[in-house]
Amino acid sequence: MEEHLASHCKDVPATIIREYMGKVEARENTSNKRRKQEHVERNQTNITDFHDSTELPEGRIDRINCALVKFFVCCGISFRVVEHPFFINFLKELNGGYNPPTREYLSTRLLEKELCKVNRNVNDDIKNQSNLTLGK
Repeated sequence: MEEHLASHCKDVPATIIREYMGKVEARENTSNKRRKQEHVERNQTNITDFHDSTELPEGRIDRINCALVKFFVCCGISFRVVEHPFFINFLKELNGGYNPPTREYLSTRLLEKELCKVNRNVNDDIKNQSNLTLGK
């Protein structure tokens, strides 16, 4: 819902849109901090670094889902492919612990989340520019 408010609601004031973009970004930063901390804490390689785990950490699943959304959108592939048995088999070969999302979840929640990140980055880029001319 937060992603939807930050990306699609036209009747919402700009302050509310920025607030919800911030909330989505804060949620992303929290998972990124956990991932970095996990990476720093690992001093020695383990046997689990060389084979698929049957259970993936939430941060890893989030990164895979993010890459999956980008793949489908940027390559123009139909979201229904994510439920095709051959595609599921392909994903299982890459990592047996990953269960792909449904096409509905991929085309709604995950897509909205990515759209919110992109909109936030665009707004930040515009905010940091000077001498911009808008309009015709």
